[in-house]
Amino acid sequence: MKKLVLFFAALMSAGAIYAQTDCVDIIISEYVEGWYNNKALELYNPTNSAITLDGTYRLIRFDNGSTTSDQNPLYVLPLVGTINPYKVLVMVQDTTKPGQDTMVAPALRKKATWCAPYDYGGTTPGGNVVFWNGDDAISLQKKQTNGTWKDIDIFGEIGVRPLDWQGGTTGAWTDTKPYWKGTGAYLTKDQTLIRKHTVKFGIDRVAMSHYGDESTGGFPNSFNAFAEYDSMPANFFDSLGQHYCDCKTSSGISKLSHDQNVVILPNPVTNNQFTVRAMLPVASVEVVSIVGQTVFFRDFAIRLQEVTVVLNKLPEGVYLVKVKFSDSQSVVRRIIIQ
Repeated sequence: MKKLVLFFAALMSAGAIYAQTDCVDIIISEYVEGWYNNKALELYNPTNSAITLDGTYRLIRFDNGSTTSDQNPLYVLPLVGTINPYKVLVMVQDTTKPGQDTMVAPALRKKATWCAPYDYGGTTPGGNVVFWNGDDAISLQKKQTNGTWKDIDIFGEIGVRPLDWQGGTTGAWTDTKPYWKGTGAYLTKDQTLIRKHTVKFGIDRVAMSHYGDESTGGFPNSFNAFAEYDSMPANFFDSLGQHYCDCKTSSGISKLSHDQNVVILPNPVTNNQFTVRAMLPVASVEVVSIVGQTVFFRDFAIRLQEVTVVLNKLPEGVYLVKVKFSDSQSVVRRIIIQ
């Protein structure tokens, strides 16, 4: 009995080591790994106060399994500006000039609030940061009072380069354990990943050290993107620019009007049919599988506030429904098909 008590005490202690506090600092809210140079990262302020980035926050790309990229100025990007309460910063590559390289898609450029320097292979500090291709880890760091830098959020797994299905180096983290061996569908390559609204804090390096160590409350195996992100197809940019997080609603501030007035019934969905009810006219409805494949799309010529969607028979499971309105704003909902 004494050994059992000590065992549970050890578990509680290990969990406390890397426990984070809800809604206290910036998190990565969206990751875009699209075709060519269509790369973007969205950072969200989950607090009720403005956060100034200058001199205090930086972004690092740990490329191809590196653990020392933070020592190379080319891979370290100091962040500047201010993120207001419950707002976001959207950074894209500064490949906007013809002839410079493959230009960022106009739809993505319109979403940018900050263009990161782009000088891959050059000498510009930070010029190699916003250049991921699915197998790189990204760390958001904050400067501590003693002058050291601490990870406050990490995308991917530092020190690991996921393999492709042939065991080569063109892979990405997948949806199948152990997530880095190339088995299953790629999630961090040719995808947009949106942080789940329930995520209120980032992942730090100590938590990452427990990947695969379930006995201490760690994450199962390697980086499991589905644990914290929803997946959308390549070159999906619509959701950039705003992020819905439970930090906002828990503070007593209401959700965005578009978001709070969308209801899908029934959910779980039965008989391959559901109804979307909204306070605004619905322009289109898209249903996407959890690995980013569009399985249904309909543009409504007559814009109504209640529309019915009839699906072909789909496998049971979790899907995402994107409801787009006449004002081009959109809301994403999760459904279960039974």
